[in-house]
Amino acid sequence: MNARNIALIDSNLQETEEFICGLKESTGLEWKPIICTSNQGRKNKFDNLKRYFKYFWFPLKIFIQRKKYDNIIGWQEFYGLIYAFYCRLFHVKKSNFLVIENFIYKPKKGIIGKIYFRFMRYIATGKYVDIFTSASDTNCKFCSDVFNLRRDKFVFLPFGVNDMTKAIDTSLKPTCDFVLSIGRSNRDWDVLIKSFKETKYPLRIVCDELRVDSPSGNIKIYNNIWNEESYKFFYNCKCVVITIDKGEIASGDTVLLLAMSFSKPIIITRPSCLANDYVIDEYNGLVVDKDPQTIIKAVERIYSDKELYEKLSQNARVLYEKKYTLYKYGINVGNTIKKSRCF
Repeated sequence: MNARNIALIDSNLQETEEFICGLKESTGLEWKPIICTSNQGRKNKFDNLKRYFKYFWFPLKIFIQRKKYDNIIGWQEFYGLIYAFYCRLFHVKKSNFLVIENFIYKPKKGIIGKIYFRFMRYIATGKYVDIFTSASDTNCKFCSDVFNLRRDKFVFLPFGVNDMTKAIDTSLKPTCDFVLSIGRSNRDWDVLIKSFKETKYPLRIVCDELRVDSPSGNIKIYNNIWNEESYKFFYNCKCVVITIDKGEIASGDTVLLLAMSFSKPIIITRPSCLANDYVIDEYNGLVVDKDPQTIIKAVERIYSDKELYEKLSQNARVLYEKKYTLYKYGINVGNTIKKSRCF
């Protein structure tokens, strides 16, 4: 296939099929996913170095062949960002319409943070990125302010995920015997652990970067759970708790939407741009203050109020099917490109 429209992907082809189908339908164009897997488990520093190498090597290959393409989507945002970096670094003529998908900027501390900010600003303020999409409207405004760019360069598009209930054996009834918190970026693990410590509620934390001993008998921490194994955790949990660190940063959307796809109630702390855009309090989840007592009271409600639990579970799945499938996300991204390019 010699498609002139490509999406730079960091997962496998099967996971992106629905997204590509949505793109094709909404734009009327042929799209080709180009795969370079970089999102595998981060077990050690060597794995991270390999990931960073791919972030720079793979976009360089696309840069060398850039004249072959009309439209480029950075599904993996760093593939698109570093492609734009090469374009600006070598002062080449702009030859593509470039979309950075699901853009997140999380400030870092110290000298590394200053370098990272200048690097991101160098890319963002260049002419090579046409649109940054974000999973949160609040995050769009935050990034616009940080980089002093016009607001309409950042477009809020609700994210989407595949229906991973199809990827596991659902013939057995879910155990629903633990609370799940899963993810990596922008989590306040200290508050979460403090909330559950010395309570009766079993908590399972899945994070490959949280390498601490379990602080009490009811809390277990897993560092080596990815992909299909993680979907089993979603299927068998009672609910999903997300304690957000910085509320203006749009991270955690994949976990939130996967929970909804598995019909799991969500407890999410505020302030959180994800809570603002995806969770309707008392409808598909509970939005609570980031306070241990408040969090555990919400957990108690999930366990004790059967009517509330069933309502939140059913509404979560209905909302997912209506608004947050990966196919729907592909439609939305395609419509955004179509509107911006006027075709």
